[in-house]
Amino acid sequence: MKTSPSASRQWEQLLALTFAHAVADTYVGLIAPVLVPMRDHYGVSFALLIFVVSLLGLSSNLFQIFIGHLQTSLTRPDLISAGVLLAGLAVFIPILPPGPFCVVWMSLLALLSGLGVAAVHPEGLRALHGLDKIPASLTTSVFMVSGFMGFAGGAILSSTLTEHFGLGSLVWLYAIAPVAAGTLFLSGLRLPDDTAHREKPGVPARPDNIPGIPFAPLFLIAAVLATSSQIQATLLPSYLHGEAGYSLSFSGFSFTLFGLGGMAGAIFWSLLAPRLGHLSVLFYTALAGAPLTALYLAAAPLTVSASGLLAFVGFIVYTGFPLCITLARYADSSLRFGTRMGLISGGSWGIAALVMWGIGPLTAYTGLGLLLHLIWAGYLVAALMTFRLMRQPKT
Repeated sequence: MKTSPSASRQWEQLLALTFAHAVADTYVGLIAPVLVPMRDHYGVSFALLIFVVSLLGLSSNLFQIFIGHLQTSLTRPDLISAGVLLAGLAVFIPILPPGPFCVVWMSLLALLSGLGVAAVHPEGLRALHGLDKIPASLTTSVFMVSGFMGFAGGAILSSTLTEHFGLGSLVWLYAIAPVAAGTLFLSGLRLPDDTAHREKPGVPARPDNIPGIPFAPLFLIAAVLATSSQIQATLLPSYLHGEAGYSLSFSGFSFTLFGLGGMAGAIFWSLLAPRLGHLSVLFYTALAGAPLTALYLAAAPLTVSASGLLAFVGFIVYTGFPLCITLARYADSSLRFGTRMGLISGGSWGIAALVMWGIGPLTAYTGLGLLLHLIWAGYLVAALMTFRLMRQPKT
């Protein structure tokens, strides 16, 4: 009988997997922080550039649903490695030559890059299921936080490089992709067969005192949280630079601080969730996120020190989405494991991207500052939905 690797070996594999996830999501986070320079360089409307960014987000998430549904028995991480290499095509979006069809070519690159990013997520989450010597809530948080940290880190990378060397300098960031793919290959990571994890409703093997709750409300909560994060990631850097008057690099740095806080917070709360209750942590962090975000938005245009508050907001609120992933892994559902992971990780962010398509044209009439208040409203809605779920019987 084949035995699973030791705990230390599984930690090595987890780190390689999270590095690949971080790199893939870095490419997604590169474009939004430089929309103002791209608008000036290409002479296209802000709404069209938001469409390109949202298309990148939509494809990188919508394709996850199909990949999670179709991929069942491949045990080597080849698809994850190939996905990272394909995700890197996003660096070519800001360096295309100006012209009447530049947005069309940007959109094509966004679709291809998004397909690569999509390959990393459900397959990566399936790989976590095989790391059985590490607590499930911890592996999920480390994996998900690495992706968001890459996404947030892309903000400071692209804004700083563009400010000092121009949009063309972003192309050199593609070099990280083969490094991540090679590291994952050398780790010896193997994915469990998805068919081994078809759990019947009501009787799944749930570690860490994870409750069995319906999948559908979890998906809706995750979609609301993802929408709040998508609005912040897309609009906040441009608001800080274009309307609040901060430098391009500071606007990217601010969002990266949010990611750093979110990384620390997600790991911190994931360690406490088995004791405090996963739903309780999800509820109270989302509830606290509403006034904290509103306070930050009031302070942001007045002082640079508000960026410290943004890091604290990230520490509090970002854990909600990884907790939804953890709960979805062991939810009462007849859906196959890969399908659940594709929906909760990809479908929720796909909905967020569609919302951004609707928000994009509004920026020409309302400005960016007013629309940012949708962020804290989303946290409040997520808290109310979680409270209702807490009152339902759990198995």
